[in-house]
Formats: sequence, structure tokens, C-alpha cells
Amino acid sequence: MKKKMNIRYTLLACILIFPTAKMAAQTGFFTPNPMQPLQIDAAKDNGTAPDAAKLSNDVVVTFDGKLGVGLLNPVTKVDVRSPDNEGLVGIGTNTQTPAAAGAGAIRYNIGGFLDYSDGEQWISLPLAPPTKALVNATNSSGKSIPNNTVTYIDGWTETIDLGGNFDGATFTAPRDGFYLVSFSITLATGNIPKNTYLETAIESNGSTATTIPEFITVNSYPAFQANAVSNYISGDCNAIFNLKKDNTIKFSVKHNIGSARNTLNDGKLNNLSISEL
Repeated sequence: MKKKMNIRYTLLACILIFPTAKMAAQTGFFTPNPMQPLQIDAAKDNGTAPDAAKLSNDVVVTFDGKLGVGLLNPVTKVDVRSPDNEGLVGIGTNTQTPAAAGAGAIRYNIGGFLDYSDGEQWISLPLAPPTKALVNATNSSGKSIPNNTVTYIDGWTETIDLGGNFDGATFTAPRDGFYLVSFSITLATGNIPKNTYLETAIESNGSTATTIPEFITVNSYPAFQANAVSNYISGDCNAIFNLKKDNTIKFSVKHNIGSARNTLNDGKLNNLSISEL
């Protein structure tokens, strides 16, 4: 009976002491001074003060559950960026359905591609970067521009549209990035009163701290002291936009000629271009 009681007291002592020891301890394999909750020194070469080269053959698990292979302080859930420049991840083939693998899973396709799952299908990653957007267009539509009214210009005829991002009136950004935009317009000949102006504008629906939503150029002709003349009147605007995917670009004109005026029916003098940088 006494022996059984001693065993019980011993077990109780272990139960009370062990959790505390488990919470505070760091476990090391083949390394005398583990510096993470779990550290394995595969080459057994750490010693008391290991450098980065010696740590390059270690595996660690941190207090917040990060796994490091070849480095002591991983900063992602799995970090293999060791100083030996061998931090590669090998990805094998997989026969799971994309739903079973889950969205975000990656596999090697024996056809020589990497596939990722969106939860519904396996999608092959492109082997080459996407074609950058490029648009050139002209306009011979003879669109009427009312007096003192912002009028958006449509009816553009595309000569180039790499990516199919322009619909004849509005450009839609295919991805985040910088876009160089140029826009020129000419109004048909007619009387130009004194102190006339023509605004040409390029407008985006993107509104962030790093994006200017609208660029406007104002052309004045003739000067207020000159006599009224009859002639063409034209304007142009250039801009660089920092767009997010699916932001749009539109083009508009405004004037104070005093009556409606059509755009000139000549595509050589009405044109736009958009280049993804």
C-alpha cells in the first residue's frame, strides 16, 4: 500500500512540474544551445556560436509556428531563403481534383507547366509575361460638341489594340501599373470669338493617394484683344496614370465658342494613344 502511495505522489509531482518545463523549454537536436522552440542541426556543426553558414543546414520552428529551413529567424509560414543560395522548393505532380487540393494549391504538370488551383479548376501559369496594353485610335465621326458642356468622345477607330482593352470610348486597365496616355482633338472650321478656350481632358475613375484622377489642358485662341477669326481650333492632353486593374480612362472636350461645333471629320487630326509602361 505504501509503495502504491509513493508512486501516486511521484506521478502527481510529474504532472505538476512537467507542463511548466514544457512551456519554457527549447528543444534542440545535435545543437547544444537551441535558439528556437525546436531546432535541428543536421550537420552537427553549430557549436556554441553558429554563424549563418552553419545555420544553413538547420531546421527551426518558431514560437508563432513559422518553419525555417537554413535560417534561424523565418518571417513567413515557410521560409527557405538560406544564405547558401539553395533555397529551392521542389513541387511534385498531383492527382487530386482542384476542389480537393483547395484554392491556392500549386502542382507540377508533367507537360512542363506549373498549375494552380482556384478551388474549381487547375489553371496553368503562363510561361511568358502578358502582352502589355497598347492602343492607337483615330476619330472621323464628326461628333457634335455643345457649347460650355463636358462631352465625352466616342466613336474611335482602333488601329492597334493589343489586349483588347479599348471599346471605342473607354479604356480598361488589364492590370495594376503605369500608363502613358496622349489625346488630341480638332474642331471643324468656324467663327472663333474673342477670349475662346478649348479644354481637352483625360479622366480616370481611379482615386488613390498616388493617382491623379484627371489631367486637363486649356488652349486659348485668339487673345482677348484680337479680332474674331474663322479657323480650326484644336487641343491636346498628355498624362501618366498609376492605375489599378479595371480602372478606366475616358476622353472629353469642353469649349465656350458660343454654339455647338463638330469635331473635324479627319482622323489624322483626332487621335489617341495608350501605352502600358
